[in-house]
Amino acid sequence: MVPTITKGDFSEFGTRVEGQKCTFTFAVKTDAIPGIILYDTATGKEVASFDIPLSMSLGHVFSVTVSGFDFSKLYYSIKADGKLMIDPYARRIIGREKWNDIKRYENNYQIFSGFSSKKYEWKHENPLIPPEELIMYKLHMRGFSMKYPKLSASHRGNYKGLIDVLPTLCGYGFNCLELMPVYEFEDIRFRSHLAMDKDGNTVTVHEEPYGVNYWGYGDGYYFAPKASYFGGDSDPDYHLKELIDIVHGLSMKVILEFSFVNRPIDDVILDALIYWVKEYRVDGFHLLGDGLPIKRIAENPYLNGTMIIYNKFPLDVLMNEKRENKHLFVTDDAFQYPLRRLQNHMDGNAAEFSDILRRQEKGYSYINYAASNTGMTLYDAYSYGEKHNEANGEQNRDGNNYNASSNQGIEGETKNRVANRIRRTAVRTALLSVMMSTSVPMIFEGDASLNSQSGNNNPYCQDNPIGWADFGKKKISSDMRDYLKKLIAFRKKHTVISSREPFRLSDYLHVGLPDISYHGREPWIMGIGNEKKALGILFAGAYGKEEEDDVMLLFNFYYGEETFALPVLPQGRKWFFVNNTGDPYFTFHEEGIMLEDQKSAIVKGGTATILIGKKEDNELSKGASAL
Repeated sequence: MVPTITKGDFSEFGTRVEGQKCTFTFAVKTDAIPGIILYDTATGKEVASFDIPLSMSLGHVFSVTVSGFDFSKLYYSIKADGKLMIDPYARRIIGREKWNDIKRYENNYQIFSGFSSKKYEWKHENPLIPPEELIMYKLHMRGFSMKYPKLSASHRGNYKGLIDVLPTLCGYGFNCLELMPVYEFEDIRFRSHLAMDKDGNTVTVHEEPYGVNYWGYGDGYYFAPKASYFGGDSDPDYHLKELIDIVHGLSMKVILEFSFVNRPIDDVILDALIYWVKEYRVDGFHLLGDGLPIKRIAENPYLNGTMIIYNKFPLDVLMNEKRENKHLFVTDDAFQYPLRRLQNHMDGNAAEFSDILRRQEKGYSYINYAASNTGMTLYDAYSYGEKHNEANGEQNRDGNNYNASSNQGIEGETKNRVANRIRRTAVRTALLSVMMSTSVPMIFEGDASLNSQSGNNNPYCQDNPIGWADFGKKKISSDMRDYLKKLIAFRKKHTVISSREPFRLSDYLHVGLPDISYHGREPWIMGIGNEKKALGILFAGAYGKEEEDDVMLLFNFYYGEETFALPVLPQGRKWFFVNNTGDPYFTFHEEGIMLEDQKSAIVKGGTATILIGKKEDNELSKGASAL
């Protein structure tokens, strides 16, 4: 069939389908005449092939409108610079519909460019959640649901499984999801080498598969959703929109992780982010890669309403942020390691921990976590003294050598009750620390269920039970998840903890207490020496969104008990006990039990305690003393 072609409008890169017409716009690097090849989806046979005249170009950008085809039944390749290429702006990638399909080796892992599918009718608007109210949950689309209980086989490892579990995540109190890469990436790991064919031409030879790119970091096609996650050859872009719409319907935000580690052209990065905001209505991005055009991203008007999460913001970009609704978020290990050093007795100090617990800036914020995908799981941080990455095939040389982890005297899994009690207490203390931190708290999949990766701190290639989240079948796992749910509810109720503004450490509202203050064995005195391993933090409830209870956090990272002085509260308020992380029964008194001793509290070694200060309620039981 001879196509009808006319000059395109150059309005945007990629393809735009309108009925029986499609506009192709792409750039080339040389003066060679480019072309387009169309293929039939059902048979894979070539339908049409044509060159594009120079009259349809602006510089090295070509734009052509092709008429007379049902593009829903076609895919395409671009002939440019002397070879066939994938359109870097392709809305869909054809050839990777099945996850880790090693049969693709037989046709040299060949892929093609595809078109967007049917139009999606959105049902929900993006939720408006203030930055200080965000509570994040990060997950891997495949690994999150592969072992999740009671899912059907067809729902494991894809968007259907996540949709099944969304109400549960929402019920825990999470209102923001971060998804590891869900754009199209090469999930098969294989090597290539140059060789000479029988005619003396240099060709690229692709070798057999040797592993899986499980995480998805590296090069990608940044405008196309990953087909194997979203229905295979059944409208993956439609199903991703369906997922995002359902998430929004639950009043949750969607953040997508984008890995630009091999640094595409700056304009491609900007165009991709803007495209996902406009086309898929995502709420933000977690960006990976050095030297990204972060200033242009931060200032782009299309992206001003989205969350931009990055670990290498230039200082001037952060300092120039003056807006009321923060949209820049620093993510790093600055919360994780000070906490672990204290918990695992590796020379951490309370002064450093107190600073990161309340870190907050006027124009931007932080993401706080005690574990993420790039490192040991939360449980492994207290179960392994060193990394165990042998299964990765790199002789245990990959991954971070510094984990600030400890095994409590026994490396790995054990039935020793003492070691397990210490480990579980440490997990509870870490969860409490994250949820009581001022900036945005984040939990990684499985960490609230005591998930273990057997000490592997870099499972980038582990598409198996090592890399999949394990939500546990034992009661201890469900108890831990329920404990996290109560911590989240406590945080939401006591908004002073998640203050939008940086704390001033003064009583600028004249309510009888500073907005935040620090205490130790004496009231109002914490001590700042490196040897200090305990601290008390008092958040004055009057500085919350409404008149609230005061909140006192008592952290004891010593081995033995520590006594904390309790300051006298104004207006007749008393101290009430809520929780101690050393309680093996997870007891959590949301309304508190009034303390017999209102002047001091004893906290067991390696645990943390929550107290609240409020008016006495005679109907509540009294007499809590064992913290």
